[in-house]
Amino acid sequence: MRQLYSKSWFIGAIATGLISTLATSVQAQDIFDNRALQFPEDTIVEFEFLESHGAYLAAFGVRNETTGEETILFQEVKPYDAFGTNQPIQTSRGQNDLGTQADFVGTVEGGTIPNQFNEFMFKANNRYVFFLESVSPTGQTRRRIVSTQNLAQFNGRLDGGRKGNITGSRVSWEDGGRVEVGNDNDFDDFVIEAGGYLIDMNCPPIW
Repeated sequence: MRQLYSKSWFIGAIATGLISTLATSVQAQDIFDNRALQFPEDTIVEFEFLESHGAYLAAFGVRNETTGEETILFQEVKPYDAFGTNQPIQTSRGQNDLGTQADFVGTVEGGTIPNQFNEFMFKANNRYVFFLESVSPTGQTRRRIVSTQNLAQFNGRLDGGRKGNITGSRVSWEDGGRVEVGNDNDFDDFVIEAGGYLIDMNCPPIW
C-alpha cells in the first residue's frame, strides 16, 4: 500500500496511472514540522517551488537520517532572477512567506530555478529531515541548515487541500545568511509547498 500527497489529487491520479480515491482517514503523518518526520508506509509527496529571496544560491533537499542518503529536490542555477543582467536591484524588507518582488526574487519564470515540481518517496519507518544549503555569489560563504534547527516555518497540512493562499503544507526558510535589508528574519529565503490532497493507491498486483 502506498499513499500519495499531491498538489492536485486528480492530476496526481492520472500521473501515477492508477485509479485512486481520496482517503477518508489519514493513515500517515499528515503534517510537516521542525521534528524529524517518519511515515508508517512508503509515501510519495509532491513538492512545488514557489519563490526564493536573497542573494545566495540555494538548494533544498531531504535527508534520510536512517541511511544518511540525501536528495536535492530544488536547486538554484543562479542566485536570483536579475543576477548577471546589470539590472538595478531594489531591496526592501520582506514579509513572511513570499516576501516582496524587490527582495532579490528567484522564480522558475525568471530562470533561477529550472523545475517547478518534484516528488519524493519517503520510505516506511525511516526518519527524515529537510535541509537548505546556501552559498554566497562569491562562493566564500556557505551555510547549511536543517529543519530541526527551527529556521523553517511550517504552515498547513499535507492533506489539507487549499486554505487561503496555501495548498497543502508550506515550508518557509530563513537561511541566516547575509541580511539584505536590516534584520529581516522574514522566512522567505526559500519557500515551497508540499502535498495538498491525499490519495490512497492500491499497489498493482505482482505478476
